[in-house]
Amino acid sequence: MIRSHAGEPAEARLRVLSVCRSLPTPDDPSSGVFVLNRLAAMRRYAEVEILQPVPHFPLVKPLPAWAHGTRQVRDTPVTAEPMFYVPKFLKTLDAMWLRRSIEATAATMPRRGGLDLIDAHFGYPDGAACVQVAARLGVPSFITVRGVENEYLQQPGIGTQLAEALRSATACICVSHSLRELVVRHGVAPERTTVIQNAIDREAFRPGDRAAARVSLGLDQSVPLVVSVGHLVVRKRHHVLIEAFARLRRRHPEARLAIIGAVAFEAEYPERLQRTAADLGVADAVQFVGNVPQSRVVEWLHAADVFALGTEREGCCNAVLEALACGLPVVTTPAGDNAWFVKDGVNGCLVPVDDPGAMEAALARILARTDWDRDRISRELPVGTWDDVGRAVVAFFRNRVIT
Repeated sequence: MIRSHAGEPAEARLRVLSVCRSLPTPDDPSSGVFVLNRLAAMRRYAEVEILQPVPHFPLVKPLPAWAHGTRQVRDTPVTAEPMFYVPKFLKTLDAMWLRRSIEATAATMPRRGGLDLIDAHFGYPDGAACVQVAARLGVPSFITVRGVENEYLQQPGIGTQLAEALRSATACICVSHSLRELVVRHGVAPERTTVIQNAIDREAFRPGDRAAARVSLGLDQSVPLVVSVGHLVVRKRHHVLIEAFARLRRRHPEARLAIIGAVAFEAEYPERLQRTAADLGVADAVQFVGNVPQSRVVEWLHAADVFALGTEREGCCNAVLEALACGLPVVTTPAGDNAWFVKDGVNGCLVPVDDPGAMEAALARILARTDWDRDRISRELPVGTWDDVGRAVVAFFRNRVIT
């Protein structure tokens, strides 16, 4: 008998249609890497077809050349589906546009070998659309809640659609305990939810040679180095970190700050960050590294003395997990599940959101200690592999689908 990767009979493998707009593309190779990692792991335990709706609008935002048919994304096949939408306006219609984008392909799956469920990533518009498509096809639907839902639930029109989708889905997977509490507050029965946190690539993110990393990056061996990783968007609160860093420079005049992250949908925010650094007199000590490959991110983490992120909202913050996996002490806020991983005095400090004074004091405490054990910090991080995540997700699907 043919066996699956999970050791089950091949005919028992679930047939899953996974839908997500945010996946790596030639235009933005770092987008949704954590989603792709989970989908790639799921494919070891289920038959997973991945659809990526690609928003476009004539003349204003034409369909990219790569957004046709199926392409290999890091050895994982992803099929692009054009999604008409109106940029910046009529956002309450995005779920309808996305539903129209995927429904034809979804409808063919029962004829092409079967469809057991639809797996949507992010609650809106992906989840709201997928719940409707699944209902029309008579199959279960699952929504993975990843963090943006908190804001969407507060928006008129969109919030109503999202809350209804969460309640109507077969079940919800939340990447943090705080997000599970959020969906339960909005009417999802607790027994229809589970928490499956993100994983990290332990082969890439692990303690390394600090001195060698600094040589490679052209950094002085003796300067205190603070590193942050996150897209240049307001909710990451890089401006708060820069203010805290400016205060830190009064104690450590030679300190440097490196912010790694892509310019995202808030085009004016990077300019605001540069102005803030200039106004505070630290422009020469703050480096905006930009969007760099994973190997370069790892190098910066190896070179750093402390990782800092003043984030206002998270689900399960991969940047924090990756820093801890590299053995770095972390200063961050209790957003999302950060408090599950960062323990004061053990592997870092937690500070309130929008409190540069508290962040500066925490950074100073971290730098004052010389006994941080990077191997221990990494070893004690309670995070599994992406294979663990993929297996857990498919098991949850099976338990909810096969009754």
